[in-house]
Amino acid sequence: MLRAQGQTTTITSRRPAGRGVFSLGLRVRVWANSLQLDYRLAEGARPTGSPELTLRAQQLAGPRLRHQLSSALTAALKAASQPRRPSTTRAPIVAAAVLDAAGPLERLAHELRTLSDPPVRGVALASYLVCDPTSPLHNRHSPVSVREIAQRARSALVRP
Repeated sequence: MLRAQGQTTTITSRRPAGRGVFSLGLRVRVWANSLQLDYRLAEGARPTGSPELTLRAQQLAGPRLRHQLSSALTAALKAASQPRRPSTTRAPIVAAAVLDAAGPLERLAHELRTLSDPPVRGVALASYLVCDPTSPLHNRHSPVSVREIAQRARSALVRP
């Protein structure tokens, strides 16, 4: 995920004409492998590289998932600024790293909500940050920072 830079592949949230409905088997594979697919898309894999990547890219480009990612980023910012509760059902966050990246995270959350048809690589980077337990949002030993991933995601969302 750290090597791909400057790629701006986009995909619309609508299915291409004539493609029909995605099979149940494909949808299950995408659900089961969503983290790996997000990682590949964040690395710059072409969304048209496989049916799984195509479907996952369409899911990421859709407003529903982008809104969920934006809400998760906003919730992480709120949780980081409050005292830690001893027992919670939420995945732990690295509060200091989140607070250090507050500005880029707020802007990323806003862009995920407001951009229409964003490049999928930026959304995949945001998904990695929120959903992957090895991301710097959840893992204090990550070799990259929350700020760095948030800035990369924002850069990938901006069309050149």
